[in-house]
Amino acid sequence: MASKKVLVLYYSGSGNTKKMAKAIVEAMKSTPMSVTLEDVGKFDISLLPKYDGIVLGSPTYFSNVTWQVKKVIDESIVHYGGGKLRGKVAGIFTSAGTSRDGKDCLKMLEIALGFHHGMKVVEGILRVDGESDKEVEKRCQEYGKKILKEIEK
Repeated sequence: MASKKVLVLYYSGSGNTKKMAKAIVEAMKSTPMSVTLEDVGKFDISLLPKYDGIVLGSPTYFSNVTWQVKKVIDESIVHYGGGKLRGKVAGIFTSAGTSRDGKDCLKMLEIALGFHHGMKVVEGILRVDGESDKEVEKRCQEYGKKILKEIEK
């Protein structure tokens, strides 16, 4: 049986979302699954269907994802709205100034991946300004392990 593949795809303006993405990937390295970390600006959207799990992260801007992540979502719906991602596992994460804004952003990601693509979304996580890097890193690593368990089912 071929090894399962996981993509952690993110955009980061200040570096906080990138730190989250790296911590999620770090937790996934202890598995035989193939794990890829990519910045949305460098990712070829045509590769999405080859992954068993897709973890998407964005900073929160005005309760929403950044335009760079929105572009990937829009293109994914245009190209793969017909069900090519249905049933795959999705993870979502964001870095936000406030908890309320971050929760709104996670809802946007959940709607895009869960409702529009029919993916199995693992409840997302968020980092709020002022939290310690160590605590956020721990939460991200726990989240990475949670996503792996969902993919292994």
